[in-house]
Amino acid sequence: MLPTPAGETLSADWEVPWPSHVYHWHREGFDCPSGAETLATGDDFPTQAIRAGERAFGLQFHPEVTHAMLCRWTVVAEERLRMPGAQDRVRQFAGRFQHDPHVSRWLDRFLDHWLDEKN
Repeated sequence: MLPTPAGETLSADWEVPWPSHVYHWHREGFDCPSGAETLATGDDFPTQAIRAGERAFGLQFHPEVTHAMLCRWTVVAEERLRMPGAQDRVRQFAGRFQHDPHVSRWLDRFLDHWLDEKN
């Protein structure tokens, strides 16, 4: 995932850059709606994060995923792991352990900024 110039500007004071690798559990994407701005882009789904106005954000990825959620999703919907482009369960967990610390730091700073009444 790559931030756009608008995304870079927005996150300049967060002290944590946008994550380069994020968790997806979907097959759908969306275009940036009229009046919103794209904050981050990706390969398979070009629109990864948007902002509409000052306080409304949309994320195509799942920064909130926990170990328990990943366990549940990869068991309850394990048939999705066999779909074209999907990663198997082992790679799902390996990627989470590798990238989750940065995504968690980013999410904490994003939420702090979003919930700050001064912004």
